[in-house]
Parts: sequence; structure tokens; C-alpha cells
Amino acid sequence: MLNGFPEIKLFIKSIVEHLSVDENQDRVSVVQFADNPEVNFDLNSYKAKKDTLNAIDNLRHKGGRRLDIGGALQFVRHSVFTSSTGSRRLEGVPQILILLSSKPSTDNVRSPAFALKEHDIVSVGVGVGDAKLSELEMIAFKPGFAYKVTDFSKLPSIQSQLVATLNINRDTEETMTGISDLVGSNKRDIVFLLDGSDDSRNGLPAIREFIRRMVEELDIDEDKVRVAVVQYSDDTRVYFNLKTHRSKKAIIYAVRSLRHKGGRPRNTGAALQFVRDHVFTASSGSRRLEGVPQILFLLTGGKSADDVSGPAINLKQIGILSFAIGMKSTEQQELQKIAFSSRFLFNLPVFGELLSIQPEIAAFVRAEIQTEPPTVVVELDSPQRDIVFLLDGSDDTRSGFPAMKSFVQRVVDTLSVGENKDRVSVVQYSRDPQTHFNLNTYTEKQDVLAAVKQLNHKGGKPLNTGAALNYVRNNAFTDSSGSRHQEGVPQILILLSGGRSQDDVAGAAAALKQDKVVAFCVDEMRNDFNAVRGFVGRMVEKLTVDENKDRVSVLQYSREPSVEFFLNTHKTQQNVADSVGVLRHKGGTRRNTGAALQYVKDNVFTASSGSRLQQGVPQILVLLTGGRSTDDVKNAVENLKGIGVMVFVVGTRNADTLEIQSMSQEASHAFFAADPSDLPDIEQQILSAIVMGETPAIKPVLHDPNRRDVVFLLDGSDDSQQKFPDITDFVQRIVADLNIDTNKDHVAVVQYSNTAETDFNLRRYSTKDEILDAVRGLRHKGGYPHNIGAALQYVRDHVFTSESGSRLLEGVPQILILLSGGRSGDDIRTPVRMLKEIGVISIAIGTTEADTLELQTISHEPNYALSVTDYEKLPTAKQDVFLLLRQAPHHVEQTTPTDGLDSKKQDVVFLIDGSYDSRNGFEGIRGFLKKFVESLSLDENRDQVAVVQYSRDATANFYLNSYSSKTDVLNAIGTMRHKLGRPLNVGKALEFVRDNVFASSVGGRLDSGKKDIVFLLDGSDGTRNGFPAMREFVERVVEKLNVGQNNDRVSVVQYSRDPEVNFYLNTHSTKEDIVDSVRGLRHKGGRPLNTGAALQYVRDNVFTPSSGSRRLQGVPQMLILGLRHKGGRPLNTGAALQYLRDNVFTASAGSRRLEGVPQVLIVLSGGRSSDSVDAPASALKQLGVLIFAIGSRSSDSRELETISHDPTSALSKKDIVFLLDGSDGTRNGFPAMREFVERVVEKLNVGQNNDRVSVVQYSRDPEVNFYLNTHSTKEDIVDSVRGLRHKGGRPLNTGAALQYVRDNVFTNSSGSRRLQGVPQMLILLNGGRSFDNVDSPAAALKQQGIFVIGIGTRNSDRSELQKISYEPSYALSRVVETLSLDDNKDRVSVVQYSRDPAVQFYLNTYSTKAVILDTVRGLRHKGGRPLNTGAALQYLRDNVFTASAGSRRLEGVPQVLIVLSGGRSSDSVDAPASALKQLGVLIFAIGSRSSDSRELETISHDPTSALSC
Repeated sequence: MLNGFPEIKLFIKSIVEHLSVDENQDRVSVVQFADNPEVNFDLNSYKAKKDTLNAIDNLRHKGGRRLDIGGALQFVRHSVFTSSTGSRRLEGVPQILILLSSKPSTDNVRSPAFALKEHDIVSVGVGVGDAKLSELEMIAFKPGFAYKVTDFSKLPSIQSQLVATLNINRDTEETMTGISDLVGSNKRDIVFLLDGSDDSRNGLPAIREFIRRMVEELDIDEDKVRVAVVQYSDDTRVYFNLKTHRSKKAIIYAVRSLRHKGGRPRNTGAALQFVRDHVFTASSGSRRLEGVPQILFLLTGGKSADDVSGPAINLKQIGILSFAIGMKSTEQQELQKIAFSSRFLFNLPVFGELLSIQPEIAAFVRAEIQTEPPTVVVELDSPQRDIVFLLDGSDDTRSGFPAMKSFVQRVVDTLSVGENKDRVSVVQYSRDPQTHFNLNTYTEKQDVLAAVKQLNHKGGKPLNTGAALNYVRNNAFTDSSGSRHQEGVPQILILLSGGRSQDDVAGAAAALKQDKVVAFCVDEMRNDFNAVRGFVGRMVEKLTVDENKDRVSVLQYSREPSVEFFLNTHKTQQNVADSVGVLRHKGGTRRNTGAALQYVKDNVFTASSGSRLQQGVPQILVLLTGGRSTDDVKNAVENLKGIGVMVFVVGTRNADTLEIQSMSQEASHAFFAADPSDLPDIEQQILSAIVMGETPAIKPVLHDPNRRDVVFLLDGSDDSQQKFPDITDFVQRIVADLNIDTNKDHVAVVQYSNTAETDFNLRRYSTKDEILDAVRGLRHKGGYPHNIGAALQYVRDHVFTSESGSRLLEGVPQILILLSGGRSGDDIRTPVRMLKEIGVISIAIGTTEADTLELQTISHEPNYALSVTDYEKLPTAKQDVFLLLRQAPHHVEQTTPTDGLDSKKQDVVFLIDGSYDSRNGFEGIRGFLKKFVESLSLDENRDQVAVVQYSRDATANFYLNSYSSKTDVLNAIGTMRHKLGRPLNVGKALEFVRDNVFASSVGGRLDSGKKDIVFLLDGSDGTRNGFPAMREFVERVVEKLNVGQNNDRVSVVQYSRDPEVNFYLNTHSTKEDIVDSVRGLRHKGGRPLNTGAALQYVRDNVFTPSSGSRRLQGVPQMLILGLRHKGGRPLNTGAALQYLRDNVFTASAGSRRLEGVPQVLIVLSGGRSSDSVDAPASALKQLGVLIFAIGSRSSDSRELETISHDPTSALSKKDIVFLLDGSDGTRNGFPAMREFVERVVEKLNVGQNNDRVSVVQYSRDPEVNFYLNTHSTKEDIVDSVRGLRHKGGRPLNTGAALQYVRDNVFTNSSGSRRLQGVPQMLILLNGGRSFDNVDSPAAALKQQGIFVIGIGTRNSDRSELQKISYEPSYALSRVVETLSLDDNKDRVSVVQYSRDPAVQFYLNTYSTKAVILDTVRGLRHKGGRPLNTGAALQYLRDNVFTASAGSRRLEGVPQVLIVLSGGRSSDSVDAPASALKQLGVLIFAIGSRSSDSRELETISHDPTSALSC
């Protein structure tokens, strides 16, 4: 691109020339990219056009080999279109990206391009020369936004076109709308109705943040999106209405200032009625009568004290789309009544989870909303209306014209017709329109009705709806025709159309809207819908609706079905009738009756939806259809009949008579209604037939023990060629003892390698001799590898079938005998499950090369897996095979998908495709989930279920511990909404499930949380001085375990020449006993060090059932080996990893990898490796070793991530939340707080995959300044911290603030990675005593494992800080006033010792005098005996005077040790003291009268430095 760079600069300048560059108008940035992007200048770099043009002139070509467009797109989204670099996206300013490229990208552009579109960034692709047009079109915001020229000199040819496309030119009329029109500016009126009762006080911060985020994503403007906020408790109060605020900034400011209302009880019903009567009105800014979608978000914290049914129905009747969002204590049924449909219902555990559903809700609000027009004729809040009916009189509506007239008559009946009241006109049209009477023709209702009755069908074609709309605008809605539009009387047009217009309607429709004419379209089926609704209502009246009597469900369908309510939704006749009464016509272009019938079978006639099919209750379906189906109905009808459903079909209008009859079971169940007036007669006939109807029962098929279908699946791979005669000999031996006959045993043989192939099927031979001859004549198949999964799928689809002779449907047991000589080359899990689902009993026989775990997975039960050393030894398995054949179950069990899992306890996670592509199949997915859940035994101690949807990212609908009853799970599945989004990232979703859903914190019981842990400690002479540190390490690990007989167990073994057990796995069952035993450990001593013998010993004597090991029960076995420091340099981590792979994770070294035992490696690294770790780490992962890498501050975080089995296992990252006291009392000290936070952040390794930071201020209530996922660079965080403003307010509610950060900040949606194992830290800066109680919130934080440090001033309550802090020693007082942190001067550490040393704090723990003094004042006496001063000195040398502990010895900083000793040491001080002096440590020894003066002199750097007192 170097040769064309001057032309590129000229092209950019020509675009800039058309802009109004100014800080408050247009802003410009330029970025160059090749292999990586580079900002030439930001959006806020220049404020004048002249400066911008000069900067472009001075651009220098960047250069580079690769062209990573994807990376560059990602870069500009994260680093250029941001507030800190001058972007005003959050203020609603259009964001435009113009990309210039000269060749195809060397990386993927799809995901970054989609991400830009999702952020409403309008991208234009300009290609030159070899640039790929398809790639540019993918990047472009919409079609037509991609350009290509042959060379750089041609760029000026597209400049004017590009300027016009983007509407940049300031002289055009469209300047005011410009790009904002491109990113969607659909009109919406949105009302947030908030629970302000006393019970929901803690939820207000989350509610405020939810509204703020919603508003941020909306196109706020008087002519676009309007927002109102209303709070309620015992009464309702409007905070601001739909016309109060006209800008996004004003609404966000108002929401931030929102105060909790308070009061009780919670009257949700009255609040719903209030918003209907006083907020969704024209006087309050509602544009409902203009057809603008009306959306209500109800956020409630519990059950209503009054009835919500009537108000909820009233809202639905005027077309309000109500979202019902309730917390855990809210009644599901109440939310169902309020929500516009089940898709608009959310039930969350806490208010903090609001943020997790916000993106989904925002996506819905931004999407195109097709609302049913309100029944405006009877609902308009006006005593006067001018109503024109425009009727389709074309040839196609001849048969339906009486129904049209009937519809008009029914509407007119509801009006108050009069000269000064409602006026009515009727116009008919086809090719051209014709007025029957004008608005001023009749002034009496009877005259209007008589005129309508006399109407004759006009006839004619084609249908010109556009011309007709223009006609009524110019001729019916005029003063001369009786229109009162000049007087402000509402003008209403009701169009009844039966087909597609042959002319354009868009312009005419727009003109009507401009004239404020409210238009409603009623198509032919919609016209019939009132009659259909009446039919259903009358049927319901004649039933006895009750949970234990008749149950009713209603669905509508067009292209896809939609459930209005299920069989178990309503329990009373009145509730069913109310729901039927408010049904709205679904609409849609296709009529897929077949899909709808199948849906009813799979999702409605099921136990989870209320069906009592299994209890023998008759199942009846009444289908009403208005035309021929556009898909096939045959299979669906057969499937319904197969489960015993009695089908009645009622056809109206254009229904196909033959299709109606084919769908009903018999001719008497098929009806045709030529006119809606025929429906009442049909009702009676159906009801009579229902009373007489019966439902067939389904009986289980019994098993005949004398008959079996046996399929041999033989290893025919290249590896088995030499042993194939042994395989065929084994088959012959089995066949010889079977009872082969037409009505007894049948046999088939299939061979497999990379593919499967049938030698003969079950139908082929009926005598034993024929089968034996066929087996003798088998030829080896050959091929590689062993694809057992494909082979299992093959026998299921092609052998265990009726066509191949299987007698599965006759109840004959289906037996599969698999012979395997190696591990499968493909995945076996799905085929195994599918075989078990159809009842196949599998026996798997494998050689030593086969995978034992795989054989057990394939087998009917684990004991159906048999092993032989080689195929030659197959005859030894014959007796076992026949024993298993005799044990085979006595019924053919066609299992649910859960069979084969642990029947006692299962954690079942459904990971479902939530992308745009699965939209049509989502209801089918929901049905499958319900059916599966029905088969489970849900309980806290039995089965648990979670559901996760994924597209670009994954979202948990609910976790394993969210619900403990089947009813709650089924309700949650029934109300979950489709996630939507793209692209589909399966890998990312699987990682999410692994890290966040199978986690113990959300109910995962993957390993039941139990482990058997053995510490193997080097007790040789060489570790005498380091033994206290080993002991301390063991103690710390044990402190973090969940010790118990049925939880974690611990053993300790020491070794030198030979091993010695200190205690076994079953010796102690409490943590206290283990800790006491560890503290009492004495160094073993001895030499030499025989590690190999020690490892063998623990394998043979400790990891055994008699010693308490639960290995055979599947409990993970862990060995932690404690050795002395090796020493040496450099650090070759790569070589070490390779060594482990080749010498430790091997069978000869005790690895049981080939037996399926998990292989775990924990790497503790203290620095960056001198060699490459990539290949060795990859080799270990290929072996299946799970690697956890733990580093110190000197380690390379990227290297740790490379080593780890996934990046989240590299424990070098943290999530840190600063909770700052922003009350009135800290106003003067706030700058010091801000500086403290800034300095801490400066020392962090900030990044999306490294450290994350959040800041929250609080006083009376908390307020988030930014979340953990708001900023991903240190610079952005520091800028935000510097810009913090003191919050102010009183009183100081520290308890509420702690609870808030737990529920709203340490969460997935706010960027917390707690569920991924990333350490969570909270740093509290507090200036006074809390007004509320901190106990429960502090305990809740600790329960979640959040590491809390409490820092207070002299006004703080020290005991309160100690309660809050993770440990009392982490409560630091009198700090804030002296926050001038400086660790470049003196540093201090304190260590206490007796038998062993204990560090109180390291040299780098604290950096101010006040903190250190305060900590020292709080020190507690350690206790213990004897006094091992020598060991303590050695410990200091090895663990405190080190760089990692803060020592700056290598930088030449003097190292000083002051020893205060109260007696003579029990061990020798000579060598440790000498070692410290060799390091250059200046030692001052101070002793009491009990001390040994010679010992003090030995310790001191010179004898004069030894002091006694």
C-alpha cells in the first residue's frame, strides 16, 4: 500500500473537507494497521478542521507484512470508539468507520464485523486492487456500503457517492437524521413500573443500573423512544412521565437521583391499573393511538397484596406489551397473569440478576415489534370519532363479504353514532374505490346499520389497496365529506383486506399517518377470529374446568405455533374464559398445520404441560383452520393418533375439505363452516362426541426369555488382522450354544474399522449351521482407525431395525456383543445413549489395548464390560458372556435419555442453541427439555437441572441449585425466552458450562467435593531447617479443605531412607485433629533420600481401602510431595514439563492414565522460563493431563496461561473492587482515597484476562462508578479514578453497601470471574461507624470466598472493621489520613517464632508507618515451645530476605535484622546465623536475662551488637 499512500491521504482529506470539524460537531480519528493497528490521532486529538488536515498531511506510512483486518476492527471498537478517546456513542452521536484495504485479510473478520454492527457502528468498506469484495460486504453496515476501485488513483471517483451515502454533507435536508436513521430509530413508549415497597429497598441500586443500561441502548428522542418511571407500594407515584424528558442524558440523570419510595403493602394490581389510566394516555405523552408500541416493565420483589387479574387484562386489551420481572418470592402464577405472554416473564433469585437479562430485553426492545392494533373503536378516549371502513370488494372476497358486513355491523353496534358523536363512512374497492356513504350521510345508528345491510359486493380485479388509501385520504377524510379533523376529532380508518395489493401502499400509508389518520388492517382470517374466539369461549362454558376434571389449552399457529396457555395453566373456568376473552389474532403469512399438530403432540399432550395421558384421561384436540396447509400434515396426524388423541377438525372459509377429513379420525369428526353463523351447531356436535369418546390404553410389551436378537460387532481394523481367526472362533463358540431358530435366537455379524459393514443381518439365516458356515467364511475388513462411535451408530440405524430382521417392536431382547482391540478414534457417547434409548443391552469385550472406561461406558452396566489380555484369550470370556445373557432384563426397556447415568444423583445441564438460526425450532427445544425433565427425579439430593443458552456468548437461564422441585424447573423452562444473537460460539459455550455451571458454588456436584490427599514430606537431614516451612504449608492447605469422613481426608507421610506414616487417611475425621497432628510433627531425619521407595510405599500402603482411601469409589486421589529446595539456574520450565511427560506420567512411574484415572499437574513457578514451554505443555495436554499453573509476581502471566489446561487455570489474575466511603464525613479525605486507589491500580497487571478493577462509592446507598468489565486497560481505569467525584450523603450504611457489592458487583454480568476460580478481593476504605448492621453482609461475602480488607480512619470502629475483613488481622485503622504511600524508602517485616516461625507481615506487605504501627499494636502472642531460634533464622534467610517477599538486597539496599529473644535456643544457631551474614544481613540480637549471651553474640553481625536487658 506504500505506493498508494499519498492518494489515501488525499482521499481522507476530501472526506474531512465535507465535515464540520469541531469539538461539539464532527470529530475525526485516523488509525493505520497491518499486522497490528496503530492510532495516528484520536477523536479528541484535534478540535479544528485545519489541525486535522495538517495531521493527515503529516501521516507516515506504517508498513508491515500481514494485513489483519479482523484485529484492526476489534482494536477500533475497544480502543477508538471509547469515551476516553473522544467517542460520544453513549450520547447518541452516530459512529462511522471508513475502512480502506488493498488486499484480503490474513485473519478472520466475521466476529469483529458483527461486533461493530451490534454496537451500532456504521462501517463502510472501501477496497482497492486485490481487496476482497465479499469481505468488504461482510464488514459493511448494510448492503451498498461497500465500494471497490481498481487502483488508488480511482479513489476520488467514489468520494461524492460515499459522502451522499453517509449523509455527511451539511447542505442536505437529511442532516438532522443522517446516520442515526441507519441504526434504527423505531418509536417506543416505555414505562418502568418499580416496586418501591419496604421489602425491595436493597434492590433499588440494581434497578437503577438496569434502567440506566436500558436507556443507554435506546434512541431517546421526542419522536423516537420515550421513557417514564413510576414507583409503587401501597399507592402509586409518577417519578416522571413519557413527555417529561427528551434526551438520554436527562433520563439517566433523573434515574441516578431516584430515591426509594417506601411503604407497605405492595399493591401491584392497583399500580397496573394506575399506569393504564394515568400513564399510557395522550395527556402523559403516550402515542398509543398513533400505533407506537407501548411497553411496560414491571419490576417487583414479591407477591401482590391485591388482585392483579383485572388490571392485567385491561392492559392487554389496549395492547400494552407487559414484561413481568419478579424476584424469588414472587408467585409464578401472578407473573403469568401480568406478562403479555410467557416469553415476557422472568423470575430471578435476586435483584442483582437483573443485569444478566438486560441484554436480552434490550435486544427485544430494539428489534422490530409487530403489535396487534388496539381495538381502537371501543377504546378511544374521545367522545367523538370519524371512522371510515375500507372494504376489499375484489373477486377473491366474494364468499367472505357477508362476514365483512357482519364485522362492520358489530363494530357500529358498539358506537355512539350522532352528528356530534361518532360518524361512520363505508368505502369498497378493488381496481378502483367506490364510496357507499360519507361521514355526514347518516346521523343515526339504525340508518348506518341499514345501509351496511344493503351493501352489495363490488367485484373486480386487480386489488389496488394503495390507490384506495389515497382515495379515502383525498375524498373521505375531507371537510366536505363530513370529516372533523380540523376540530381535532380522531380520524380512524379500518381496512378489511383479503389479499396482497397489486400497487404500492407505502406512500399512501405514510401520507395517512402524516395526516394523523390512525389505520387498522383486518385481514380475512382476522375478521373470522372474533367468531373463532366466541366458538372457543362457548365450548369452555359447557365444560367442567377443574384440576381434577376438564383441563383446557389454547394455541394459535401460522408459520409456527404459539401457546396461549397450557393444560395446567388455569384451574378454574373463569380463568380460562378470561384468557380466551383477551386472545389477539396471531397473524403470519404461512399456514403450517403439520408443524402445529406435531408441536401439540410433543409439547402440549405431555405431563409437564398438564396432560394426564398416562392416567388414561381422554386426550382431545379441536383444530380450527381457515385454509389448506402449506406443509405436510400426514405424519403429524399419525403421531397424534399413535398416542390416542381424538382429533376434531373445523374448517372455515378456504379450508380444503379433503384435508379436513384426512386429519380427523373419522368422517363424523370433520366439519366445515361456510359462515361463522354455522359454528354454534358444530360446537354441540363436538361436545356430544366428546362425551361418548374413549381413549385406547397402551400396554407394555412382555419379554419372551427364549428369544434374543444377538448382534456381534467385530474389530475389523488393521490391528486385528493377525488375530481375526481368534475372533471368528469366539463367535462360533457363542453361536454353538445359542438356540437358533426362526422363533428363537437370531444372529447378525458386523465388522468395523474406520467404517462399519454388515456381513449378514438378523433376517438372513434361520439355522445354526447356516450361521456357523457364514462365520467361518468371514473375510477380514481392514481399515484404520477404530471408529467405535460410528459403528455403534451404524448398528442402531441399520441392524437393530425391522427391515434388517430386528424384533425389537415384538419385545425380543436386543443384544450387542462388541469386540474391541483399542481405544475409539471418535466420540462414543451419543451413539451409546441412543442404543440404550431403544433398549439394546450391550456387552463390551476388550483387550489390554482397549480403554476400560470406554468399555464400561458402552456396556449396559459396568459389569457388562469384560477384559482379556489378547484376542487369543477370548474363549475365557465365553462363560461370563452367557452369564450376562441370562441376567439380561425381563422387559425390553426403551429408556429415557437419562438411563445409563447414575440413578441416584445427576447434575443435568442443557446447553441449547439460542442463536437467530434456531428461532423457529426453539419451541421444539423447549418441548424436548420438558420431556426430559419429566423423566428425572428432581430434588436437592437427587437430580439437579440447569439450562444455558448460547450464541456469541453463553447465558445461564438458571443454575443447578436455582430450583429444587420439578414444578419450578418446568415453569422456568416454560417461561424462558429465546436468547438470539450470532455467531454461534460452541467452544466458548462449553467452556462457560465447564467453568461456571458445573461449579460447586452454583450447585455442581461433579466430584461431590471430596478428595483423598496424601502429603509426602522430605524428612531427610537436608530439610531439617526447612521443615517448619513444610509443616506450615501443610497446615495452610488443610485449613482450606472440607475435612470429614464423607468429605476430604488427609494423610501425612515422611521419608528419608525409608518412609514413615505420621497418620493415615482414616486416622482423623476432623480438621482440628489433623491441624493438631500437623503442628506436632517432628522432623524424621536420616539419609539417603529414597523418593522412589517412598512413592511405592504410599501407593501400596496409603492409597488403599484399609488406610481409608476411596479410590475404588471414584474419589479423586491426590499426592502432594514436599521436597527441599533444589537450587540452580536458569529456570528451564519447558525442559521440566517435557521430563514429566516422558518420565512421570508413565505406567512405569505409577501413572494410571491408561486406566482412565485423571492426571493432574500443579506447576509452582517463581519466574519466567529460560526455554520455550509451548511444545512440552502441548504434549502434556495431548496426554490428557490437567495442568494448573501458579506463579509469583516474577512469573510471566502469558507463559502460565500457555502451560495451563485453560487460561483461567493460571492463577495470576485478580478481580478487585474498591468500596469507598462517599458520605459527608469523608469529603476532605476523598482526594487521599482517590490517590490510594490510583497507586494500587498502577501496581496491577490490568487486562481483560489479567487483573480487573471496579470502584463503588456509598453513603446512604451505594453507587457504582464502574464495573469489573467496564475498563480493560490500566489507563482507562486510572483516568476514571482521577475523575471520581465525592458522592456525599448520610447516614453511612456500610452493611447495605457490602450486600450490594456481593449481589451486584461480584457477579458474572458485572465482570466477576469468581466462578472461574479467579481470586475476588474487596478493599473497603471507611471513615466512620456504620449506621446499619454489617454482620450478615460480611459473613455472606466470606461465604463466597471474597477476600476483604477493611481500611479505616481514626473515626472508624475497629471491631466493625475486623468483622468485615477476611481475617481480623486484615482490618487496618488510621490509614486514610496518611495515604502518602511510598515503598521506595524503609520497609519493615515482623516474624514471631517458637517451635516454628510465623510471618505477621512481609517487607512488601505495608508501605506506610501508620499501617505498620497499627498492625504491630494488634499483634497477638504466638505461643508454643521449644524455642528454635536457629530454625527461625534459617526461615528468615529463605523466606523473608527474598525479592518475592519485598527484599531489595540485590538492589544494594541494606538488610537489617533485629532479633528479640527471650531464652536459649533449643537448636543450633551457628549455620543459619552464618548464612544470613553471608547474605550481607546486619543482625542485632537483643535478649532477656534468660537468654544465652554467647548465643546472642554468635547471632549478631559483631559481638558489640548483642544486647541484653
